[in-house]
Amino acid sequence: MNDKSRRYLEAGQRCRQWIVDNVALIIAGSMFETKCTALTACVDDLETMTGESASFKAEGFSATAVKGSELIDLLAIMEKVRNAARSAEADVPGTRDRYRYTTTMAGLALLAAGRSFALGGDDDKNLLISYGAPVNWPDTVTAACDDYEAAFGQQDSAVGGRVGKNAEINAKLAEFVALKATITNMVPNFCSTDKGAQAAWRSAAHIEESPKKKDPPTPPTPPTP
Repeated sequence: MNDKSRRYLEAGQRCRQWIVDNVALIIAGSMFETKCTALTACVDDLETMTGESASFKAEGFSATAVKGSELIDLLAIMEKVRNAARSAEADVPGTRDRYRYTTTMAGLALLAAGRSFALGGDDDKNLLISYGAPVNWPDTVTAACDDYEAAFGQQDSAVGGRVGKNAEINAKLAEFVALKATITNMVPNFCSTDKGAQAAWRSAAHIEESPKKKDPPTPPTPPTP
């Protein structure tokens, strides 16, 4: 939740509390009651949605951590295979070129390289084992690639969920703003005998402005030579 959304939610929570505190002024069956009930439900929904958005964010961080762990596993097995290929190069020229990668590769490029390593096992499995690669290294590389690819999907799902939830929050915030404006116009009529309630509503409904960034200090003018 960004700072603007947080400030709107806080205003909504204050408005909801005003409704609780001034329920005696809200005539049962009136349009005023209908709008106050709708605002209360809207704020309740916003609280639920922001909690879900935070959950998606936490899930995204978790997925990133998982992807980092799976990346380490993939790089570990690929390094062993690459070292074996380099060792075999003098006796079997061209082997080294079939097993190249760098740790700075983008995620999908590294995954493609890992898949290529695993396919190389069809021809080079025993050769590279003889030069120090782990037994069954093609299967190990494939499993590491599968885990790394799955971690990508988990992270994408978390990001997509968070984006979708934020869109729902924005729509709900727009609903809240409309309800708040309607009730603001109704309060003077329905609470005409209670100036304190009117003032309390204005205070509750007020949304603080976002703090402005201060301009950086002007550097001193250098002395004239």
